[in-house]
Amino acid sequence: MNLEIAQPQNNEELLDFYRSFPLDGLIHLRLDRSQDFFKYYGLQSDQYLTYILRSSNKIMGVVSFIIDQVVIEGRLTTIAWARDLRIAHDRMAILGWAEHTQFVFEEIKKIFKVEHFFSTLNLSEEKPLNTFIRPRSQKRALPKYHLYRKFQLVSAHGFYPWARQTWPQLKIRRGNEKNQDALLEYLVKSSKNYSFQSAVSKDLLLEKLDRWIGFDWNDFIIAYDKKDNIVGALSSWSSAGIQDFIPLRYSFRAHNFRQFLKFAHLLGWSRTLTKPYHRIKIESSLNFRLLNYIRVDHPDVFSSLISSAYHESKENEFLLYFRDQKNIQLKAPRGWISAEQTYGLFCPVLPNEQTPDFLHPKYDGFADVETTRII
Repeated sequence: MNLEIAQPQNNEELLDFYRSFPLDGLIHLRLDRSQDFFKYYGLQSDQYLTYILRSSNKIMGVVSFIIDQVVIEGRLTTIAWARDLRIAHDRMAILGWAEHTQFVFEEIKKIFKVEHFFSTLNLSEEKPLNTFIRPRSQKRALPKYHLYRKFQLVSAHGFYPWARQTWPQLKIRRGNEKNQDALLEYLVKSSKNYSFQSAVSKDLLLEKLDRWIGFDWNDFIIAYDKKDNIVGALSSWSSAGIQDFIPLRYSFRAHNFRQFLKFAHLLGWSRTLTKPYHRIKIESSLNFRLLNYIRVDHPDVFSSLISSAYHESKENEFLLYFRDQKNIQLKAPRGWISAEQTYGLFCPVLPNEQTPDFLHPKYDGFADVETTRII
């Protein structure tokens, strides 16, 4: 087994290998990155690295690392997101990755001056949990996964007739070049209470936004109070064409929810989910808008913002966002038709390293993670 760093000329074989690994969970999904495997990483950071595990000129495994700077318990820290680990269902491939794990982690640390690694796992996926979280033999230098935070992936599909959506005291406007300075200032100021946020300064935040493919200030939805002060904001963006999520099969629970949405759609309450591949033999993506940089001064502000994002999205799109499990301000508003899945944000630590102090339970403040970092 040989380990190599992926190059642009590896794009096609990486796409084929990536498509061959559906994701389990409540919805059995295939991820499709169209014609560019690396584009989804580029919109998150200008520093990323993908490793290929190869045997006899055949890809047996892939893992990517995205470099970022976030605030962890008050300190700006360089981290690496470990993403998209795919290992062939082959004993030699699994053993080959185990042998290279420590080398890869140490090389990433050396090249990018990384202090910590992070990764996310869907807690409804049994195989990844058994692989990474369960106790393992100490004979192999595999990292131990320490839980840092739990997040809820919230999908909002519609609302009942009695749901209150907007508040008359608030004015909802779209972002533009005229209000961008005030918006950036609000996002930076309101982010100071969050751990793991990356909106450290206006310049750094603007740099991150400029990397977003197709970004426009109009993607931001902003709430103002009666004195014209910003009291909330969020961005609405679609990954369609960059990374598509194709439902292959729905679990029993997800199938029942999809059937309910079909009934609610007839009453004008909700939007339907994409039919699975196993039913129609056509690969069609889920249609949704990703909500990021959600900052609100009050839950009622969030209710108005998410209502505006829903009404201004396409008729076949639902909304998707992450919230810290303890952050009840960002729970789906009362009367909304929604669903949640639990994700864990883990910090992998090599056996020869000490467990970081910030993993101590005393650090339990709200954390913020962009939705694009996790899915």
